[in-house]
Amino acid sequence: MKLMKKYLLGLSMILLMGGIVVGCSSTNNMTDNSEKSSATKVLKDSTKITTNEAVEIYQKTFPNTDVVSIELEKSLGKPVYTIIGGDKTTEYQLDINAVSKKIKQKSEEPLDEDDMNDSQTKKLDLDNVISLEKAARIAEKAAKDGQSTDFKLEKDDGIAIWEVRVKSDQSDKEIKINAQKGTIIKIENE
Repeated sequence: MKLMKKYLLGLSMILLMGGIVVGCSSTNNMTDNSEKSSATKVLKDSTKITTNEAVEIYQKTFPNTDVVSIELEKSLGKPVYTIIGGDKTTEYQLDINAVSKKIKQKSEEPLDEDDMNDSQTKKLDLDNVISLEKAARIAEKAAKDGQSTDFKLEKDDGIAIWEVRVKSDQSDKEIKINAQKGTIIKIENE
């Protein structure tokens, strides 16, 4: 009789522990799925300032410098522009909250000799660049499924290029677009 009680108590503990493990893994799966769906929300729709407005803030903060790259991605759940630029001796970085226009962080660091030589060749010509919204439409159409989640504008081989990341439940693609012509250069699966 005593042996039977121990056996039933042990069996009850195993079942209870199994239920806890199943409950925890179920909760983790729900968290993973909600993280996926929030990660694939359209970043451009939560952004309140344009790329041009972000560049204006950069140029007011760091006058007489050239813009080298512009990136828009989520940081701690909020859209943030990161703009990198420079002059002949220094690289500048400015992180701007893309909702409130507030500067989150700014930094400067001296260029090494190799970067000094490259600084002028990396300068972006922003006059004829397609908008972030148009780049998103082109990338999403090319990917055939998903939403734009990250954007980067920079010069590559002398051409201004939008790199747009498009995520869906089934795929994660990086679409490279000629930023002046709006044509697809490359589609990569991540």
